Amino acid sequence: KRIYSLSRDGDSFVSFERHIANWNAKFGDSSTLLVVKTTKGEVIGGYADAIATSSPRPGTARSCLFREEKDCTFQVYGKQNSAGFFEGSPQRIQSGGTSGSSKKIILDSSRRIIAFGGGVGMKSGEGFGLSLEDGFARGTTACCEAFSNEPLVEGNGGVFDVLDVEVWGFVFGQF
Repeated sequence: KRIYSLSRDGDSFVSFERHIANWNAKFGDSSTLLVVKTTKGEVIGGYADAIATSSPRPGTARSCLFREEKDCTFQVYGKQNSAGFFEGSPQRIQSGGTSGSSKKIILDSSRRIIAFGGGVGMKSGEGFGLSLEDGFARGTTACCEAFSNEPLVEGNGGVFDVLDVEVWGFVFGQF
């Protein structure tokens, strides 16, 4: 179910947080998918097996970043876990990453940022695997050890302009 849509719900970070909080109150921890479409038509995002919260969440093996390739397949970045989290996905998947201790999904109210990865022991030249700033007009992507990813968009040093953002929640066994 779509929790938030930039085009439907507006670019207010407060509105975004309210939609997330309402979802969390109704369904508790639930898998979520953040999908971003850039003004260049690129589709990128991140998956987490728990809802975004206003405090950093310790990483989990069930989180990843992705980008759509030109041939309509998806490149997925993250660590394949022993339960086979990536099984059945497209062949262009890269395994790797760390133990998960530096994987974080952050919704920071004070800085008004949403970010995947980074934060702990980042090396020079690394940053968040994916981050969106307040107003959802611009985002960044960088190499991130937590997901063993390259920047999700090409050019501009990993900076991109946002066309649309959606957050989807997964509910199982309910109609």
